Amino acid sequence: MESSAHPFFMPSNALVTGVAFLATTIVLRVIWNLRLSPLARQRIPGPWYAAISDIWYGWHGVTCDRTPALAQLFEQYGPVVRIGANRVAFNDVPTIHRIYRDFAFNKGAFFKYVTFGGKDNTVATTDPTLHGRFRRWHAPGFRGDRLRKTAIELEEQMEDLVERVRSDAADGAAVNILRILKVHTLDMLGIALFDTKFLQLRNREEQPIVQYNLHYLVDVALRTSLSAGLYRVAQLIPVKALRDVFAADTNICNFCSKLYDAAPDEPTDSDAMNLMAAGKHYRDPTTGEAESKEQVVAEMAAFLLGGTDGSSVVLTYLLYELARQPKIYNHARAEMETMNDVYNIDALRALPYLNAFLKDCLRVRNPLGVFIERIIPADKSAALSGYHIPGGTVVGGSAWSTGRIQSLFPDPERIDPERWVTMTSSSDGAGTWRERDDIPTADMNAAWWSFGLGVRACVGRPLAEVEILQTLAAVISNFRLRLHESTTEESMGPQDLTVIGPRARKCLLYFDHHPINA
Repeated sequence: MESSAHPFFMPSNALVTGVAFLATTIVLRVIWNLRLSPLARQRIPGPWYAAISDIWYGWHGVTCDRTPALAQLFEQYGPVVRIGANRVAFNDVPTIHRIYRDFAFNKGAFFKYVTFGGKDNTVATTDPTLHGRFRRWHAPGFRGDRLRKTAIELEEQMEDLVERVRSDAADGAAVNILRILKVHTLDMLGIALFDTKFLQLRNREEQPIVQYNLHYLVDVALRTSLSAGLYRVAQLIPVKALRDVFAADTNICNFCSKLYDAAPDEPTDSDAMNLMAAGKHYRDPTTGEAESKEQVVAEMAAFLLGGTDGSSVVLTYLLYELARQPKIYNHARAEMETMNDVYNIDALRALPYLNAFLKDCLRVRNPLGVFIERIIPADKSAALSGYHIPGGTVVGGSAWSTGRIQSLFPDPERIDPERWVTMTSSSDGAGTWRERDDIPTADMNAAWWSFGLGVRACVGRPLAEVEILQTLAAVISNFRLRLHESTTEESMGPQDLTVIGPRARKCLLYFDHHPINA
């Protein structure tokens, strides 16, 4: 008996029709994105393949080099580059300031991936009311008198660091300083934010949160680079390393939950020294409503992530440069030899050369200098850098790239404190460092935004600066540094896992014990 089905509906014909329909849809979408869409009609420079889809953006997320790749696009195409079908990157400083200081631009989709336990935090939230509430209960922990007290309490931790490095460097051994600094920064955060001494350096016992944070960053990189379907497929792969990555959010929340439970149930005088306790006891001044445990845990998890991985990477690059550039080390050490107390935070902030070194290192080696997404509201448009950008477009910039603008920073890859300060001679022949009056220019300072811009700039910056300056003081005043042969520009090159760190994930240095006034 012959089939009565029309030939057009035969399986083979249906398959061909489906493929043809799909191909036509793809071609039309490519033409729309490349030539016909409102954004395409602006003729913004950039790779053609970046304009037709998010393939450029996603691929460089998977290869963990999106930030340096974006800097290369700016060099090739200029200060405005189209990097996706609906995504434009800017390296024009006035435009950067407008994007991040203007409340009309909303946070991009990326930030939904940096939550903890499904709860927003200061970094992730797009709700200004929630953001303001967070700032009210933890802002007191970052004020002047509180930070001075923190700095005093951190002095013992600095001695633990010196002793640990001295021990590990015995008999001329090279030290993986990145690993030590990840532990050290967590120890500092325990003291500064949780009124807790983890004592990891002293006891040589590493808290699991150090690895959880690394797993979390890998998870964020996967979430932002893969489609939802591919991400779900990856979750099914029976490999322990991947399972650890996908469990990171839960593990971090469990770790912080224990710190929450350990915090006093009733307000005490120590709340100013314990942000977890401050969050636990916070009450909205209008409604009297308390923060949920899950919300406080999520907020503190964000501090732990940024405060350990970001600060440890900055410190690693600072010590790497001290080992690589003896001139910088010698100037910083000579400046420090004038101090009565090398850990006094007010005195450290007053050292022009040391602070210029930190500033220029952050310009080049900023661990958080990634492309930060903002979205133009769908019902509006924006005139940016001479282009009419339609509503719904993702826009943003990167501190990594603005810090490399050739016209502002000649030889931009070179870390040089003397971009910012100069040596002046006194009548007795002794030189002192001071800020240059010819440069830095206002444009140079505007292009430096390593801690962000506007009300959403890094709230933890004051504490981070205390930790970094005191750690530099501990190392410079006690050791001379040399590079291990495996520590090279290639090994220290950028790997972009949301936090931009050394590609080798290690930094081996030699530390020769040589304390000041010994």
